[in-house]
Amino acid sequence: MKYRILVVEDTQRDFEYLRDRLAQESYEILHAPTGHQGLRMLEENAVDLVVLDIMLPDLDGFELCKRIRQDERFASLPVLFYTSSDTIDNRLLGLQLGASDFLVKGGHDREMLLRIRNMLSAKKLFDEMVKLSVIDGLTHVYNRRYFQHRLMDEFERGRRYNREFCCVIVDVDHFKEVNDTHGHPAGDVVLKQVAAYLRRNTRASDVLCRYGGDEFGLLLPETEIQGAYVTAERIRVMIEKADFGGPQYKGLKVSVSSGISSLMSHNAMGMDELVTQADVALYQAKRIGRNRVMVYGQQPGSPPPVNTTVIQE
Repeated sequence: MKYRILVVEDTQRDFEYLRDRLAQESYEILHAPTGHQGLRMLEENAVDLVVLDIMLPDLDGFELCKRIRQDERFASLPVLFYTSSDTIDNRLLGLQLGASDFLVKGGHDREMLLRIRNMLSAKKLFDEMVKLSVIDGLTHVYNRRYFQHRLMDEFERGRRYNREFCCVIVDVDHFKEVNDTHGHPAGDVVLKQVAAYLRRNTRASDVLCRYGGDEFGLLLPETEIQGAYVTAERIRVMIEKADFGGPQYKGLKVSVSSGISSLMSHNAMGMDELVTQADVALYQAKRIGRNRVMVYGQQPGSPPPVNTTVIQE
C-alpha cells in the first residue's frame, strides 16, 4: 500500500527538505502552501496523513488542525505538526486541538520517519476496524447503520446549503420465489450480483447500502429527480437483461423495482420522511406490476420525470 501524505508548508525550502526525507519511504507527497489550499486538497484527495506548519500565510496551523478535527470524515486522519516554533504552549495547544504528534524542524530524520510510520499503521488498523462495522458481509456494500448515518449528514447539508439530493430504495422483485425455487445460495448470488450492478452505476460520492433483506438504498447527493430516475432506470434495464444463474442456476432471471424521493422537490420535513416517501413510491411500483421505477407523487400511467426511451446498458 502506498500512503499519501499532504504537506501544508509555505516555505519552499522546508517543503523540499521534508519531501526528500519522506521519499525514502516511497510515500506519495501532496503539497499545499496555504491552509485554504490544504483544506481544498483534503476535499479532493484521499489522504493518509497531514503534516503542517504553525505559521501559514492565511489560516495558521492551529486553525487548520481545528477544522480538520471538526469534520467527521477525517476522524481517523493523523495530523502531525512539523514546525520551528518549539514552545511548550504551542505543543500543548496543538495536542489539545487534536494533533497526533508534534515535531520540531531540524530534529532527527529517523525519529520523524518512525513516528510517521507508526501514525500511518495506527490509521490503517483503525480504518479496517471501522470498515468491518459498516460493511454488509454478504454484498460488501455499506450496511443500514452507515446508510442512516450518511442520510442524516446529507439531509442536514441539503437543508443548510439548499442543495438537492435524492433517496432511492431498490427492491428485488419476487425474491422469496428465488429462494423457494432455487434455494438460499441462489438468493445470495442474486443479492451479490444486484449489489455489483448498483455499484457499477453509482458515483464515488453516492452512498450504496444493503437496506434490508432484499432491499438496497441509494443516496445521490447533488442530484435532481431527473438524474436519479435515469440512474434507477439504467440499473433496472441492466438487471432485467442479466443472466443471474450462470452454469449453476441456469435461466435464473430477476428484476427490480425502485422508489425515488427528493429532498427539495418533495419537501420532506425530516430524514425519516424522505425514506418513507421513497418507500411509498416503491410500493406503488410493486402494486402496478413491478420491474419499474416510480417517483414519489407520480401517478400510475403518467410519464416519467425525464424524456427518455429505453436506457441502454
